[in-house]
Order: sequence, then structure tokens, then C-alpha cells
Amino acid sequence: MYALVDCNSFFVSCERTLDPSLENKPVVVLSNNDGCVVSLSLEAKAVGVEMGTPAFKYKELFKKYDVKSFSAKFELYNFRSQQVMDIATSYVAPGDFEIYSIDELFLDLRTFKYINIYDYCQAIKNHIRLEVNIPVSIGIAPTKTLCKVANRIVKKFPGNFDGVYILNTPEKIEKALRWLDIGDVWGIGRRLGVKMRDHGVYKAWDLLQKPEMWVRKMMGIQGVRMINELKGIRQLELDAPSPKKSIAVTRSFMEMLTKKEDVKERVETFAMYCSERLRKQNTCCKMITVFVQTNRFRKDLPEYKNALTRVLSNPTNSSIVIGRVANELFEAIYKEGFHYKRAGVMVNDFVPENERLVSLFEEDSQDRHLPVMKAMDNMNKKFGKDKVRLGSMSGKNTFGRAQLSPEYEAFLKNNTFPEANFRFH
Repeated sequence: MYALVDCNSFFVSCERTLDPSLENKPVVVLSNNDGCVVSLSLEAKAVGVEMGTPAFKYKELFKKYDVKSFSAKFELYNFRSQQVMDIATSYVAPGDFEIYSIDELFLDLRTFKYINIYDYCQAIKNHIRLEVNIPVSIGIAPTKTLCKVANRIVKKFPGNFDGVYILNTPEKIEKALRWLDIGDVWGIGRRLGVKMRDHGVYKAWDLLQKPEMWVRKMMGIQGVRMINELKGIRQLELDAPSPKKSIAVTRSFMEMLTKKEDVKERVETFAMYCSERLRKQNTCCKMITVFVQTNRFRKDLPEYKNALTRVLSNPTNSSIVIGRVANELFEAIYKEGFHYKRAGVMVNDFVPENERLVSLFEEDSQDRHLPVMKAMDNMNKKFGKDKVRLGSMSGKNTFGRAQLSPEYEAFLKNNTFPEANFRFH
């Protein structure tokens, strides 16, 4: 059996660890620049707030129902995430888990033959609640896809289950799949869900009634694996973390920027963050892309967007080199007279740090820069993000966050942050 440990309304739950008075009240957390709702409590959902909707549309509703809204506190969420992951993974052998996202992880319980798995997962849930004060739901099933189904049932009917549900019989699995909408199946997106309904597949159970050749035609081999998973036949093993194939740091600005120096500083900062991530996974990039864009929703202002890519002769993860190239690309695409709303840097075409092939005709500064970069990374890991940085960086965070609380400032001052599983830049 596998177990999926999933934090309930994770960002909101983290806010409640700072301010317990928020319990049982409508609370929402906003995205970058306090734009859209990215997490909401059940109480906020009950008064009509929807995920992903721009916050300004709820101005009157927030006031009417006293909905508390907060800027995203990424350091806090990483900190709480690592606490939850450390507790949950301590209940299984090393390597018998997969951290799926910042608030989800799978546990491999197949070797637990003489232990009551339901009671064991209750202990995990209660331990996390006691130590971190984060509520979690745990779905238990013979496959990862069915774990997702079991977890959805726990969250959909919180009053019927004490935070844990197990799909361990054919009868339970059939009942669950007859209830589950096809669009809610793990791996079925919105567009494919529409296509499925056009062919009479409304529930997950309906998909199992289709011939395998039909499923293969509609979804390929992944569809065949999916229906096997829904039948309880394991197809997906736990995955170890793998290096990313591309890294992008892009942001919408809190306010439109008209000064070249302001946009340039943001682009160079994004380049630094890309290089930091490259070093974290011990890879170097061979391609760098920079883009800038105006606000496409402001029809009263002239529009402009452009991007430029450069292939490097020598792969690198040096902040100095990547920052210099990003600046040169920015200079080539920047135009005066526009109000810029968004910019970004992307690096791809990776090679391992110890397998670089360098050009004989150009100077290679990677080996000279690497000790400095590693020292900078270690100091930032110990003392906090951007405490040591290049001179072109302002040190300001890349997220516009206006609605921060005194409790959060105290949290930042009173805690030391180890390297987290997930980072936001």
C-alpha cells in the first residue's frame, strides 16, 4: 500500500500557525504582487471565493464577510513544508518516500505487513498536527493514482472521516470510482476531461469500461497505465528527485516600470537566481533567454514584447557570466517609451558540472568563478537568502508583498532557515 500525505489548505494553514485567531475564519493567501487567490480556507470557499480569481474582484465580498487576505510568505511555507516532510518521512525507511510537491508526499508502506496501516497513518497525522500545527489528509491505496482518489474523498467529506481513508477492497474502489468525476482523475486535465465527456465518459468508472485500444488511442500508453492504476495494478513507482531540464525565473511587476535601470536590475536578479538553481543541482547551461513584456490588458498603452536567446560556447553556472549575458540580451531587446509589466530569464540545455566540453577559442572562466559562487551559496544558505549578492542586485525580493504581518517579521527574526525542499524566487 501507498499513502499520500497532503496538507489541507497549506498556505492558509501556515498563516494560522502564526496567528491562531484565524482558525475557523475565512482566510485567503494571494499570489505574486497580491494578484490572485492561490490558497483559501473552507470558510472562504463557503462565502463564494474561488481559487485563481483576481483578488480585486472580491473587494466588496472580503469586506462583507471579513475575509482576511495575506501576501504569500514563501519563507514560512518552505519552513513548515520541511517540518511536515521530516516528520512524515521518519515513519518509513530511508528512500521509501517521494516528495511530490511543497505540501504533498507519498509514503511506501508495502513492507508494513504486520502493522495496522490505518492506525499508523492516524499517528502520522496526529504527530504533524501536534508538532507543526498543520492539518493533513492521508489517502491510502494500492497505487499512487488511487491514493489521490482516497485523499480527495477525505477532503470532500471531512465530517465522515477522521483525516484518513483507505481504499483496500474492490467494493470500496468501485464505489469511489463511480463517484469521482473524470476531470478529477490524476492525469486528466481540463481539455482531456471535455474530450472524455464528449465520448460518454463522465466518471472514472466509465473510463474502465472502455476497451484498452480506445484508451490507447485517446491517451497513449499513459492512459493504459492510468486505467491499470485505477484497477489497483501498480504502474507508477516512487520517483527520486531529478534535475530540471530547464529553469525559468519570470515575474510580473507590482507596478509598471518605465525606467530602464529598474527593469535591467530585475532581469539581472532573475539571472542570478537561475545560476543559483543550476549550482544547486550541479549542472551548467548552454542557452540563455531573456524576455520583456508590457501589460497586454492595458489597451490605452502601446504594447511591446520581445525575447532573445544566446547559445554559449562554454557551459556555465557562474552568476557573473550568466548575469553579463542576460544584461547583453536585455540591452538588445529593450526599447524606450514603454511601460513594462513583466520580464524573465530562462536557462536550458544542461550538462553536468563535471562533464563540460569547452571551446578552445574562448576564455573559460567557470573554474575561476566556481569557488566564489559556492562560497556565496554557502553563506546565503547559512545566513539567509541574498545576504551575499552581486553588486548589480538590489536585494529586494522579486515578489510584491504588501500585506505582511508583525507576526511574520518576528518569525523571520527568530528562526534559522535550513535549505528547503522547494524555493521561491
